[in-house]
Amino acid sequence: MQSKVQQPSSPPAGGADVIDVEQAEAALVEHYPRLVRLAYLVLPPGLGRNRRVLTAHSVTQRALPRGRTAGA
Repeated sequence: MQSKVQQPSSPPAGGADVIDVEQAEAALVEHYPRLVRLAYLVLPPGLGRNRRVLTAHSVTQRALPRGRTAGA
């Protein structure tokens, strides 16, 4: 009696949602101006314009993947 080993016909449930780091970074860089504007809008107006602009850029940059070197 031979047993057949069935190969999964579709990737695991979590496999389809996996996004490459380079793809994620490219999407963030592509939409950087919009993300900064969105962050600016949700920050409290009491901070003042200059502080809101700087904080909006900071928040957006923190969304980028960390730990990557120029050669990698």
